[in-house]
Amino acid sequence: MNFFDWSQLALVCLLGAMSPGPSLAVVIRNSISYNRISGIFCAIGHGLGMSLYASFVIIGLGIILQSYLNLFFIIQIIGSIFLASLGLLFIIKSNAKIETKETNNNIVNANSFIQGFLIAIFNPKILIWFTAIYSHFIRVEADFFEKTILVSTASIIDALWYSLVAILVSGYNFKNFIDKNNSKIQKLMGLLLIIIAISLLYKLIIV
Repeated sequence: MNFFDWSQLALVCLLGAMSPGPSLAVVIRNSISYNRISGIFCAIGHGLGMSLYASFVIIGLGIILQSYLNLFFIIQIIGSIFLASLGLLFIIKSNAKIETKETNNNIVNANSFIQGFLIAIFNPKILIWFTAIYSHFIRVEADFFEKTILVSTASIIDALWYSLVAILVSGYNFKNFIDKNNSKIQKLMGLLLIIIAISLLYKLIIV
């Protein structure tokens, strides 16, 4: 994998992590309700959960790529469409507010690390997300090291982003900034996702 491809992967992973949702709500809640360390532990747990999903997808796509090229091509097409649709959804729902209350009663009494881990594991959209992303970046000749980079890029970016959120929320009132600029942030992320999806689809079909 060259640096340009990796940078595209990293950008898509960052946009996914930045998208408002239950994961962001849990990190913000723990950071505000408890303390900064609690939010960071939640972020690390979430990153670990993401790495398990990423590993599962990489193994599955690797098998498909080696044995079913036509199916893999279809997955790539669907993945591009999914990314573009998700970007469009971000734009359409850009005025939606972030709820910071706990949304899963099964993890109310768990510690922050477990909360972060479970909020990732119990979100099936992450599996679809990774399938859409990695279908464009995994290669049939990819070795263990390259696959490790694919997995670690997503999990590390996810954990670092939510750790940054925990630090900002607990010390710099970042939640108010997100609430105030939520619509603009989601529209920008949606536009970037659509552009990336079109570029991946172009490279897949034309190049």
